Amino acid sequence: MGKLEHFSHSCPLTSPEIVAEGICNICFQDQVVEYACKPCNFDICKTCSKLPQKVSHGFHSDHPLEFSLFQYDRKPGYIVCSCCGNMSSCSFYECKECEIYLDLGCALLKNVFTGWDVREMLHYSHEHLLRRCKPGQDARGSCLLCELPLSPSSICYGCVYCYSFLHERCLDLPTEIRHPVHLEHPLRRLDYIRSGGRTFCGACREKIDSVPFGCLECGFYIHMRCADSFLRCLMHESHEHKLFYVSSNAKEHFGRNNCCQICLGAVVSSLDSYYHCIECELEFHFECLGISKTISKRSCHIHPLVCKRVREEDDSLEYCGVCETLIHAGHHVYSCEECDFLGHIECILREKEPSPLYLKDLYSCVEDVKRATNQEDYETNKVMVHDINHNHVVTSIDMCELEGKEHCHICEKEILGNPWKCETCNFVTHNFCVELGKPSRHRFHWNHLLTLMPKPVATDMTSCKSCREDIKGTESRWNLERTLFGRQA
Repeated sequence: MGKLEHFSHSCPLTSPEIVAEGICNICFQDQVVEYACKPCNFDICKTCSKLPQKVSHGFHSDHPLEFSLFQYDRKPGYIVCSCCGNMSSCSFYECKECEIYLDLGCALLKNVFTGWDVREMLHYSHEHLLRRCKPGQDARGSCLLCELPLSPSSICYGCVYCYSFLHERCLDLPTEIRHPVHLEHPLRRLDYIRSGGRTFCGACREKIDSVPFGCLECGFYIHMRCADSFLRCLMHESHEHKLFYVSSNAKEHFGRNNCCQICLGAVVSSLDSYYHCIECELEFHFECLGISKTISKRSCHIHPLVCKRVREEDDSLEYCGVCETLIHAGHHVYSCEECDFLGHIECILREKEPSPLYLKDLYSCVEDVKRATNQEDYETNKVMVHDINHNHVVTSIDMCELEGKEHCHICEKEILGNPWKCETCNFVTHNFCVELGKPSRHRFHWNHLLTLMPKPVATDMTSCKSCREDIKGTESRWNLERTLFGRQA
């Protein structure tokens, strides 16, 4: 039986009698246990058993870097690697004189000489100092401002004490909006003193852990995601106001004094979801609203749609095929079983499609944007899309007017619903791609209107100001702009 005196543990380590996999207490990877201390339940893998206690690294040649073992009670609980910028809670190497940290992966690399652009800032959304970083492979949670899930490579500002993050691109989001859910006063971003689990959303009634919008004068607060969802609320013949979808906790809100306004029942029969009138504080059973389990609506999608609930454990980002905004896990949607189309219930059941209204349209800082042209376009049902050969004047048509399977001339994907066609040529596109043809502002660049550009020539080369990747001549710049304005907006 082999023995090892390792600097990471005070007791001698021995080879286990039975070869088995376990979680290494240094790298936290599921590996074959090479050495272990059974009384302390301390295991290390073969790779970590050969780690040096100190390393001399070209990245920081002034002083040696010393190994530091992960400890549950260490404060702060996370470090930002000075090389790759990833936030990590695992073991690392550090220079205690210069506050240089390298995670295990970067510390073992020989030819690393350039470091992460380290910046620090104080922000109204959080009580601690925030450091520019990336969430890393263990990314979890969401941005405090936009409430969208974090990805491992997102450039953020994060807290090494709380593991809280703000997307770098969200720092310039306006702090005030005028919203139809609360017309009396503007809604302003609250600071961390008034947020952080101490307020409840006036729409979904759940605790707000992010940085909400609120009206201190009226005591009204709302999630960013709920402010967005309210813009597409359900209109039903049983009630005069918009009905807001709530995905859970129906049993907590129905009772003797708060019954369904249709069946007058106080008991929740099956579904935990319900609809809520924010203005009247009235509740409606999901089942009582007569939402069809299956529906065929050729104006937005060519295939039959089935009403189902997105799984809570599904952490993938899905978007509505009608309004192009996020679909949240645990919510009911209409889904196509023949393709990957998903649509909000409110978007699918809407009898008449209004001019698109998105949360970013309500920001106070963009009130100077003139929307008369857009409104006129929708009133006349005509939109102009610029191209190299000529300017396409496109109008909305029905799916049956297409001559067969057609692909969008902007995003190059198959058209399954809501087509628009040029009056003088065979140019055809999705309804949401038509939106890209209009001058628009984007949260990455608020100063000026951005205009969709046609496909570049093969020799043309530029780079995206969002993802930093090259826009090659063989790629369509329509696709890039669709990602910029549609999926991430």
